[in-house]
Amino acid sequence: MRRRLFLAILLPAPALAQDLRQTLARQFRDQLKPLGVWDELPGLGPGWRPDHVPDGWRPFSSGRWRWTREAGWYWQGDLPFSALAEHRGRWRRIEGNWWWLPGSRFDPAPVAWAAPGSGQIAWAPLASEEGMPTGWSVVPLTELTLQALPVSPLADAHGLRRRAPPDPAEIEAAGGRLPEAVPLASLATPEDVRAWYATDSRSVFGIGTPGFRPPPPGPTPAPTGPSGTDDAWQAFDRQHRLDLLEAERRRELDRERDRDRLR
Repeated sequence: MRRRLFLAILLPAPALAQDLRQTLARQFRDQLKPLGVWDELPGLGPGWRPDHVPDGWRPFSSGRWRWTREAGWYWQGDLPFSALAEHRGRWRRIEGNWWWLPGSRFDPAPVAWAAPGSGQIAWAPLASEEGMPTGWSVVPLTELTLQALPVSPLADAHGLRRRAPPDPAEIEAAGGRLPEAVPLASLATPEDVRAWYATDSRSVFGIGTPGFRPPPPGPTPAPTGPSGTDDAWQAFDRQHRLDLLEAERRRELDRERDRDRLR
């Protein structure tokens, strides 16, 4: 951590980003090497290109969208590298190939959203640097929650009307199927869930739960088994509260250290 702060002072932002990517590339190299090719990209640092992807593939085009209780939309890709490369880092299209630039922050849905036309919804990977997202996918809004998404490519255009992520109530109002709300812990690893709670400002301030939540199908069943046991969602919710308290404790320690330095 001290080394990163030291570099942040001495190095310009692009050089610092490349240094961090070098560190992350070493961390993820063995995991992704059997699935593609690593290379040093001029001006960007290490990058990884997937092999054996479908024709016309672009990030976030092979899989489905899920709705989570805590984080909203989550992209559930169905390729071997999806759990890592479609939730961390950024993608860049270079000479007709998609390259993944390593990143440390876990993001359930690292995409930009747009409304290309009436009744349609589109998304594309967030840009790796300042600029416009490319690699758009489009579906009818009413079909966003389908398990087999009828995804079509959308030509990149600067005239696309950007928008916020669609609300499930909006999909239902348009005639689509209301998505099933599932815990983030049922889709992501425990490490990724903790990372999201630690870095997402909504969860830090206690507003990580989306406004939309379908009504429960019935009364909550009485707990079974040994005294003190509960279901996965209750355990997850309890861990969330503990994580919030721990985050506040760490912030208070940081504030105390800052006060000590100023004395």
